[in-house]
Parts: sequence; structure tokens; C-alpha cells
Amino acid sequence: MFFGKGTKLIVQARQKKEPEFYKLKVSGNSSCLATDFTDHSAVNFSNSISQYPTVRYSGKDYQNYYSKFAYVDENDCPEKDNCAGSSSQSGDDIEKDEKINFLSLGLFWLRILFLKTVVFNVLVTFKAWMS
Repeated sequence: MFFGKGTKLIVQARQKKEPEFYKLKVSGNSSCLATDFTDHSAVNFSNSISQYPTVRYSGKDYQNYYSKFAYVDENDCPEKDNCAGSSSQSGDDIEKDEKINFLSLGLFWLRILFLKTVVFNVLVTFKAWMS
């Protein structure tokens, strides 16, 4: 049976976003991290000691972004001067997860209940010894 050639679907982002580069010191070695770019082949560390494959993740706006990491010489990372040594996120935009908060609160109350049980058992044991 032959059903035909089939359909090839290629999804590409409408907005091209250039990568942001960060210099990192990992166990005494210089390294470079490129993040938040939309083209898979936008970053190529040609003079790298070792590089890792490009990783795709989904951002807050549900668009796919890529990141890449490589060990490079200190001067080979094209980090911009205005963001050297700082982070691009302030921590205010971290999404809260209600399920994790609920489970943490439940675990807290289970620990309190366990502590009360241990204290009650110790008190009853001392009372039994006294009589």
C-alpha cells in the first residue's frame, strides 16, 4: 500500500530573537552561556574547548527558546559590556505553583502532628514510670 509522500510541517518563530551571552566561571574554567534565542543554529562556538548541544525550552510566552553552553577562552565569549556580572532576571517574575504550596503546607502540618504524638508518648511513658 502506498498513501503518498506525506506532509512535512516546519514551525518557525515569527520573531527572531538574538542570543544573550553570559561569561561564567565554572571550577576555574572560563565558559560561555548563550540563552533566549529563537534560531537553533544562531550560536556556534567555533574556538571552544568543549561544547554541549543546543537545548530547547518553553518561555513564559509559550514560545520555544534555545540555550547553548560551551567551555571557551575568556575573550571568546561575546558578552555585552552593559550586562557583565549581572543577571537578566530579578526574581519578581517567578511563577508561583499553588499545588506545591498546598503540599508544603500539608507536610508542615503532618510534621506538627508527628511532633505532638512524640511529646504525648513521652509524657505518658514518664507518667507510667512514676506510678
